[in-house]
Amino acid sequence: MPSTPILFWFLIASFGLQAADAPSETLAWPDGTRYVGGVRNQMRDGQGTIYWQNGARYIGGFKADLRHGPGMMIMPDGTTYQGDFSNGTLLNDERSDSAGLDSNSATLAPVSDEDREDITSALDLWAAAWMAQNPDQYLGVYSKDFVLAAGESRVLWEMNRRERILSPSYIQIDLSFESFQPISESVVDVKIRQSYRSDSYREISNKVMRLQRENLGWRIIGEQQR
Repeated sequence: MPSTPILFWFLIASFGLQAADAPSETLAWPDGTRYVGGVRNQMRDGQGTIYWQNGARYIGGFKADLRHGPGMMIMPDGTTYQGDFSNGTLLNDERSDSAGLDSNSATLAPVSDEDREDITSALDLWAAAWMAQNPDQYLGVYSKDFVLAAGESRVLWEMNRRERILSPSYIQIDLSFESFQPISESVVDVKIRQSYRSDSYREISNKVMRLQRENLGWRIIGEQQR
């Protein structure tokens, strides 16, 4: 963890740079999140600081409403993550491929119609919560066993997801289901085509969503682009 003088230097440097960027403004969200820093075209841009209700904060660069460039995440317990951010994600040379989804399904029976229906319902709920910008319901579809990138904490990952969900003024998600591949008796890989649209970004992507049957139903344990 950096010493206190280093942290203060980082704070001073960040706000010193901010003066040369977009005019400083204060933004607030219904969940208590607050941002102080540069704003351009109604989006966070330049240098700024974002404060979350749980005591965490980020100090550093923003671009198009996402963390971008040199920055520092300070967690509620004092743990810090410092480095370069790109489109909201902290870059890490040790990061593994998205979810490391290995397949070993040659001898398994096809996914039953009942399981297909339940899995589809779980992913439809996930998309609906995303569109409703309800991060608690959205994150509830992810299992506690969800595979994170190497070196990434669950707390930091959830904060990134919450920010991406709450920042746009609207979100539209459309899913199409292509295949259901059993990995074990309780794990299934689902190939989907996802269309994402918001006020600031549009994307069509192909994904593999890995779901696991749990006591509360099917939950996401892996997610990767394909």
